[in-house]
Amino acid sequence: MLETGWSEWLSMMTSLVVVIALLAITLFSLKKLGLSNSKSTANSLHIIQMHNLGPRQRLILVSINGEQLLLGATPQAINCLGNWSDDQVQTASSLGGAQTEAEQPTEGQAGEVPPADGPGKFQQLLKQIHDRKKT
Repeated sequence: MLETGWSEWLSMMTSLVVVIALLAITLFSLKKLGLSNSKSTANSLHIIQMHNLGPRQRLILVSINGEQLLLGATPQAINCLGNWSDDQVQTASSLGGAQTEAEQPTEGQAGEVPPADGPGKFQQLLKQIHDRKKT
Protein backbone atom coordinates (compact mmCIF):
# COMPACT_ATOMS: atom_id res chain seq x y z
CA MET A 1 0.00 0.00 0.00
CA LEU A 2 1.26 3.43 -0.89
CA GLU A 3 1.84 5.89 1.86
CA THR A 4 0.90 9.47 1.22
CA GLY A 5 3.07 12.15 2.61
CA TRP A 6 2.18 15.57 3.95
CA SER A 7 2.83 17.25 0.64
CA GLU A 8 0.39 15.01 -1.25
CA TRP A 9 -2.26 15.37 1.46
CA LEU A 10 -1.80 19.15 1.45
CA SER A 11 -2.06 19.21 -2.35
CA MET A 12 -5.38 17.28 -2.25
CA MET A 13 -6.85 19.56 0.41
CA THR A 14 -5.76 22.68 -1.46
CA SER A 15 -7.39 21.41 -4.64
CA LEU A 16 -10.61 20.68 -2.73
CA VAL A 17 -10.66 24.17 -1.21
CA VAL A 18 -10.07 25.75 -4.65
CA VAL A 19 -12.94 23.77 -6.21
CA ILE A 20 -15.33 24.70 -3.38
CA ALA A 21 -14.29 28.36 -3.59
CA LEU A 22 -14.87 28.42 -7.36
CA LEU A 23 -18.30 26.84 -6.86
CA ALA A 24 -19.24 29.43 -4.23
CA ILE A 25 -18.03 32.32 -6.44
CA THR A 26 -19.99 30.96 -9.43
CA LEU A 27 -23.22 30.56 -7.42
CA PHE A 28 -22.83 34.02 -5.88
CA SER A 29 -22.26 35.64 -9.27
CA LEU A 30 -25.29 33.84 -10.78
CA LYS A 31 -27.43 35.14 -7.93
CA LYS A 32 -26.17 38.70 -8.37
CA LEU A 33 -26.67 38.62 -12.14
CA GLY A 34 -30.23 37.39 -11.70
CA LEU A 35 -29.71 34.13 -13.55
CA SER A 36 -30.96 31.99 -10.70
CA ASN A 37 -34.22 30.04 -10.57
CA SER A 38 -36.14 32.91 -8.99
CA LYS A 39 -39.36 34.01 -10.68
CA SER A 40 -39.42 37.24 -12.60
CA THR A 41 -42.20 39.67 -11.72
CA ALA A 42 -43.45 39.86 -15.31
CA ASN A 43 -44.25 36.16 -15.50
CA SER A 44 -45.20 35.54 -11.91
CA LEU A 45 -47.77 32.91 -11.02
CA HIS A 46 -49.78 33.40 -7.85
CA ILE A 47 -52.21 30.91 -6.38
CA ILE A 48 -55.09 33.04 -5.13
CA GLN A 49 -57.30 30.34 -3.68
CA MET A 50 -57.61 26.57 -3.67
CA HIS A 51 -60.73 24.51 -2.90
CA ASN A 52 -60.68 20.73 -2.44
CA LEU A 53 -63.63 18.96 -4.05
CA GLY A 54 -62.56 15.47 -3.06
CA PRO A 55 -59.51 13.54 -1.98
CA ARG A 56 -57.74 14.10 -5.32
CA GLN A 57 -59.81 16.77 -7.07
CA ARG A 58 -59.53 20.50 -6.53
CA LEU A 59 -60.34 23.89 -7.96
CA ILE A 60 -57.46 26.35 -8.14
CA LEU A 61 -57.80 30.07 -8.81
CA VAL A 62 -54.48 31.42 -10.12
CA SER A 63 -53.27 34.77 -11.42
CA ILE A 64 -50.68 34.93 -14.19
CA ASN A 65 -49.67 37.74 -16.56
CA GLY A 66 -52.69 39.96 -15.85
CA GLU A 67 -55.24 37.15 -16.03
CA GLN A 68 -57.01 34.99 -13.49
CA LEU A 69 -57.66 31.36 -14.36
CA LEU A 70 -59.97 28.86 -12.69
CA LEU A 71 -58.37 25.42 -13.03
CA GLY A 72 -59.87 22.03 -12.28
CA ALA A 73 -57.17 19.59 -11.20
CA THR A 74 -57.51 15.80 -11.05
CA PRO A 75 -54.82 13.12 -11.00
CA GLN A 76 -55.30 12.60 -14.74
CA ALA A 77 -55.57 16.18 -16.05
CA ILE A 78 -55.68 19.91 -15.37
CA ASN A 79 -58.46 21.76 -17.20
CA CYS A 80 -59.05 25.49 -17.55
CA LEU A 81 -62.65 26.14 -16.49
CA GLY A 82 -62.67 29.91 -16.95
CA ASN A 83 -60.49 33.00 -17.28
CA TRP A 84 -60.85 36.67 -16.43
CA SER A 85 -58.65 39.70 -17.02
CA ASP A 86 -57.50 41.67 -13.98
CA ASP A 87 -59.55 44.64 -15.25
CA GLN A 88 -62.73 42.56 -15.03
CA VAL A 89 -61.82 41.35 -11.55
CA GLN A 90 -61.13 44.91 -10.33
CA THR A 91 -64.42 46.10 -11.84
CA ALA A 92 -66.28 43.33 -10.03
CA SER A 93 -64.46 44.18 -6.79
CA SER A 94 -65.41 47.84 -7.07
CA LEU A 95 -69.06 46.85 -7.58
CA GLY A 96 -68.93 44.83 -4.39
CA GLY A 97 -69.26 41.50 -6.18
CA ALA A 98 -72.70 42.32 -7.62
CA GLN A 99 -73.10 41.90 -11.35
CA THR A 100 -75.28 44.09 -13.50
CA GLU A 101 -77.28 42.66 -16.39
CA ALA A 102 -74.56 43.80 -18.80
CA GLU A 103 -72.02 41.71 -16.90
CA GLN A 104 -74.10 38.52 -16.76
CA PRO A 105 -72.56 35.72 -18.80
CA THR A 106 -73.94 34.93 -22.20
CA GLU A 107 -73.23 31.95 -24.39
CA GLY A 108 -70.63 33.91 -26.36
CA GLN A 109 -68.80 35.07 -23.22
CA ALA A 110 -68.01 31.71 -21.67
CA GLY A 111 -65.14 31.99 -19.21
CA GLU A 112 -65.20 35.78 -18.96
CA VAL A 113 -67.20 36.38 -15.78
CA PRO A 114 -65.30 38.19 -13.02
CA PRO A 115 -65.37 36.42 -9.66
CA ALA A 116 -66.88 38.15 -6.65
CA ASP A 117 -64.94 38.91 -3.48
CA GLY A 118 -65.69 37.21 -0.21
CA PRO A 119 -65.74 33.73 1.27
CA GLY A 120 -68.22 32.36 -1.32
CA LYS A 121 -66.05 33.13 -4.35
CA PHE A 122 -65.71 29.51 -5.44
CA GLN A 123 -69.35 28.74 -4.80
CA GLN A 124 -70.39 31.64 -7.04
CA LEU A 125 -67.94 30.60 -9.75
CA LEU A 126 -69.18 27.02 -9.64
CA LYS A 127 -72.78 28.23 -9.85
CA GLN A 128 -71.92 30.41 -12.87
CA ILE A 129 -70.18 27.53 -14.62
CA HIS A 130 -73.06 25.19 -13.81
CA ASP A 131 -75.59 27.72 -15.14
CA ARG A 132 -73.53 28.13 -18.33
CA LYS A 133 -73.58 24.39 -18.98
CA LYS A 134 -77.38 24.31 -18.60
CA THR A 135 -77.89 26.91 -21.34
